[in-house]
Amino acid sequence: MQFGTMKSVAIGVGAAAAVIAITGAASGTGIGAVFNLGKTNKVSATSTLTGSAGHSMLSVTNTGAGPALSLQVKKGKAPLTVSSPTQVPDLNASLLGGLAASQFIQGDGQSRSFGFDLSAASSATRQLVPVPGFGTLSASCTPASGGTATLNFQTGSHSMDNFGVSLNTNSVSSVANSSLASDQNYVLASATGSSVSGVWESMILRYTTGSGTAQITHLASLEILLNVRSATCDFDASATTRS
Repeated sequence: MQFGTMKSVAIGVGAAAAVIAITGAASGTGIGAVFNLGKTNKVSATSTLTGSAGHSMLSVTNTGAGPALSLQVKKGKAPLTVSSPTQVPDLNASLLGGLAASQFIQGDGQSRSFGFDLSAASSATRQLVPVPGFGTLSASCTPASGGTATLNFQTGSHSMDNFGVSLNTNSVSSVANSSLASDQNYVLASATGSSVSGVWESMILRYTTGSGTAQITHLASLEILLNVRSATCDFDASATTRS
């Protein structure tokens, strides 16, 4: 009788343990538990979904007014990590390197380099880079007189102010301002030398449109590096524009 009683107690304990384990798995809490929709599921471990498919492995659709996905993390922690550098279409960000859009220069920007050898030519002009809304930069070179390279600017439909700083190879720098009329061609920088000669120019172009409270000021900054090599007119120029 005593042995029979002990056996019954042992079986009863085992059954109770099994019931407790099943109840815990169905609650959506803890490692190995099921995921219950519409409820809070708590677990302090990583849940991984792995497979091979030609479409997304997980799709979330919300036809209501709220977002389809919400990611909440501690302050200073990234809410998302990715393994590919490929750009995601239609994914917008309000900060770049912690800076807002208002902290960057707005508009088109370009950087171009240009070069040609005119040993057998008398002169030549090539377009270098357009400055949208302002005009077009072109480069020209004449082998005569030791080689002369110039950087020209053809203004567009607006007259503008030009503020410039220049530094040439003999370390003489200058600061100047001038007015540029519309639809005119101006020499912004030039270099002439019996050996290698160069000049650096930094300038700001400015004009306004509209009037009163609707007046808009347009600015473009140019960085120009110009070099020419003697009478062969082996010419190189680079210009970076930001409007």
